[in-house]
Amino acid sequence: MLLLLHQHHYQEEEKKASFALSSSLQLRRLLSKLFARVGCSYLPPKIASWRYKRGKRSLLQNLSATSAEMDTKTDASHAQQNLIQQQQEKSDSEEEDLPIIPDQVEDATSQLLHYLTDNATVVRWSAAKGLGRITDRLPEVCADDILDALLELTTDGEKDNAWHGACLSLAELSRRGLLLPERLGEVVPVVCRAIQYDVRRGQHSVGSHVRDAACYTCWAFARAYAPSVLQPHVMDLSQSIVLASLFDREVNCRRAASAAFQECVGRQGADNFKHGISILTAADYFSLGNRTEAYTQVAFEVAKFTEYRRPIIEHLYRDKLFHWDTDIRTLAS
Repeated sequence: MLLLLHQHHYQEEEKKASFALSSSLQLRRLLSKLFARVGCSYLPPKIASWRYKRGKRSLLQNLSATSAEMDTKTDASHAQQNLIQQQQEKSDSEEEDLPIIPDQVEDATSQLLHYLTDNATVVRWSAAKGLGRITDRLPEVCADDILDALLELTTDGEKDNAWHGACLSLAELSRRGLLLPERLGEVVPVVCRAIQYDVRRGQHSVGSHVRDAACYTCWAFARAYAPSVLQPHVMDLSQSIVLASLFDREVNCRRAASAAFQECVGRQGADNFKHGISILTAADYFSLGNRTEAYTQVAFEVAKFTEYRRPIIEHLYRDKLFHWDTDIRTLAS
């Protein structure tokens, strides 16, 4: 109630002091949390009925399945039950009047989208979480608009901070079931581009935080969606994650990609991610810690599998042989 009474005062003060607060990290972080709470206070405190629900799942069942037919039948039954349940909830929600979204919610959402491009990581992460909380209470139409705004942050003209904030928000939406399977065809190519994001600036490059956030998004995909839902995008995701785990310049990004691939194999099953156990055995946490070993030994073991052999060769020729770093060019050759 206090937030509702003083919300206009907060907005006026924020506009007046926007220039003065531009150098204060702590105040920007607190403002992002404030706008998230103000936006939620104007919306009914209930979880969106249209969100995607994966249903019951078992990690042991994915790993111990002996036949692809058993997994297919199980996934199909779960998908059919989820579809029927979502159709019933959608029909119930359509019977209700579409709530009118207050202008204060739009203002709070626009401020959070602005904070997604902030220079500080903690501010972008706080804005991503706040945007997920607000989207959890919005109608499906409004959530689609927010997703469109996030995808606009991943265009070629945007800076690396915008890419990083967008990846964090996409992971938050998928983790909450707010990224519907129908939109995965638009989101997965963006995430695959973010995994390879590397822009040179002078004598160095930027983008390691973007690649790390993209791996976190893939990790969230593996936990959020059923294998039958993610199956059409498995090839693109698996190849991008494996290439990042083998050839990324930064050790934290290689290990983040390996963790994402491990989560995909465990949650989605070895039938979706081909040769997943064998790849994880070769490309583990310690072997990927040494960049030379990752290029010369681990990559050779992974290239034995036909699904990854051609992508590895094309990636080395297209991106690494002409890399700005001399050490990367040497290892790629």
